[in-house]
Amino acid sequence: MFHDRTQAGAALAAAMPELRKKANVTVIGLARGGVEVAAELAKLLDLPLDVLCVRKVSTPGHPELAMGAVAPQGERYTNRRVAGRLTPTQVDAAYDKATMQAREMDERLRAAMPMMLVGRTAVIVDDGAATGASIRAALAAVRNAGARQTVIALPVLPRLAVERLERECDRLVTLKAPQRFHAVSQFYEHFGEVTESRVMALLANAKPAVELTV
Repeated sequence: MFHDRTQAGAALAAAMPELRKKANVTVIGLARGGVEVAAELAKLLDLPLDVLCVRKVSTPGHPELAMGAVAPQGERYTNRRVAGRLTPTQVDAAYDKATMQAREMDERLRAAMPMMLVGRTAVIVDDGAATGASIRAALAAVRNAGARQTVIALPVLPRLAVERLERECDRLVTLKAPQRFHAVSQFYEHFGEVTESRVMALLANAKPAVELTV
């Protein structure tokens, strides 16, 4: 188990020492929990940090069942098996709501500034992944922002999801790939809520991302 998200970020940094101070690399934490992992990784590797406000899209009537995920500019991933149970109107309404939430969070955390990743390597970090929906939406978002290469860095990922995600990015780094997987939280001793104020504090203390320096 990881002690907490900070320790998980340190462990990820230790797995990628070749990225330390490397030019044209930006670490991108998924809001909110992923930012705590990403901040430690970015600090230890001396890399700029940014945040991506991806929101999961809940299934109408079953809020715990994720239909997919969406990024602030509308990039989305959809689990077609789940979405196929709903009408197109229900699917559109669910994505519209989640997109609005993502954009509102993006405005609060980073003033809705464009994510400038042209020619850069984007290292996408979360505290773990169960279905990979948020990661796939994030991949679409960073590619639309011009990322030249994509690296996914996760402390924990179900073994069944490893091969699928490896095919969708340039590099996948994961520290644990268990066969039995219930929830990301089971792999942490401390897995408390990460608030928006905590995210803003982490960003303020980090090396700024490229778009925040112009």
